[in-house]
Amino acid sequence: MALADYTSIIRGELIIGAYKEWLQPNEKVLDVGCGNGVVSSQIAKKFNLKIYGCDTLNYLTKKISFKLIKEENSLPFKKQEFNTSMFNDVLHHIPYFIQEQLIIDALRVSKQILIFEVQPTLIGKVADCILNKIHNPFMKIPFTFRTVDQWKKIFTKHKLKYEIQLVKTPLFYPFSHVAFRIRK
Repeated sequence: MALADYTSIIRGELIIGAYKEWLQPNEKVLDVGCGNGVVSSQIAKKFNLKIYGCDTLNYLTKKISFKLIKEENSLPFKKQEFNTSMFNDVLHHIPYFIQEQLIIDALRVSKQILIFEVQPTLIGKVADCILNKIHNPFMKIPFTFRTVDQWKKIFTKHKLKYEIQLVKTPLFYPFSHVAFRIRK
């Protein structure tokens, strides 16, 4: 098993714990920025979901339905095609202004959005940079992290309803995470 697959599995367990109240079996779910597909597959199996992925690069190691994102601020799907869109540790790889555009577009293609994101700590930023370069050397790392309060301001600005879930992580885990559920 590759290091990226192993670290993805650990992160997948944390995401599953954060999303357990927000996902229902048999839902059609889009994983935006699905990466290698390991976490997508893990979540799909745990919740019995129909999972679809999209990303700006295709470097899947797991077989999932996939579409390439050609425009960085627009998702290549129809209106309300999914029950849920997920952004799992992906938004901090996207410029700030595009983060907002993608969140709004994800609400066009789905009824709710789930966000699992790293909180901006020094250790988290350094670990993220190192692990992502191992995971995918071509991945953009602009360090566009936001605090919980900054995320809340964006949701409020767009009049979105949100719930927050702080994520409990193992002692050895270098990141602090937060999860959000967003709806219109």
